[in-house]
Amino acid sequence: MGQSTVIGTSTQFGQDNLLVNAALYRKHKRIMDAGSTYETIDDAIVALRAVWDAMESQSEIGAGYTPDAILGFGSDNAAVIAESILGRRNTVGSTRKALANMGK
Repeated sequence: MGQSTVIGTSTQFGQDNLLVNAALYRKHKRIMDAGSTYETIDDAIVALRAVWDAMESQSEIGAGYTPDAILGFGSDNAAVIAESILGRRNTVGSTRKALANMGK
């Protein structure tokens, strides 16, 4: 009694596994940290899909609207802002910061 035996399954985990997992985490840290704030991975995927789809739509139809300069986007129109958020532009840092500030 008190001894647990698993038949047909090997549960060996060692330093090599941990190193592989650490490298994987480092490569995908931002998405893992963001995703871990949700109850389940399915909830995280739903949220990511919602934002991604909104930014895709904005990148397709937002060229006709340019926010006021005070909001921090410079002369970028809504399509350029979305393309930046989606990582399709080089100057993404300032755009992400301005959009995050606007969403407060």
